[in-house]
Amino acid sequence: MADVDTGAPDLEAGAELERTLDRLEARMEALQLSMRIRRTSLRFALWRHDLRETRETWFRLLDPDGQDPTPEGS
Repeated sequence: MADVDTGAPDLEAGAELERTLDRLEARMEALQLSMRIRRTSLRFALWRHDLRETRETWFRLLDPDGQDPTPEGS
């Protein structure tokens, strides 16, 4: 009998990527909420930096050859 490639590793890798993207998206939303609610917090600059890095990671995973279409500072 011939071995049939079911593509299971591809499905697992795709599912893991999807979970990672979902976690990053949730993190971005939480950071944006924190920034909106606590604009005067001493952590605001840290949250903005973390949001920028999280967004860059999310876009890099989503489209490794693409660019972040979101203007800086938004």
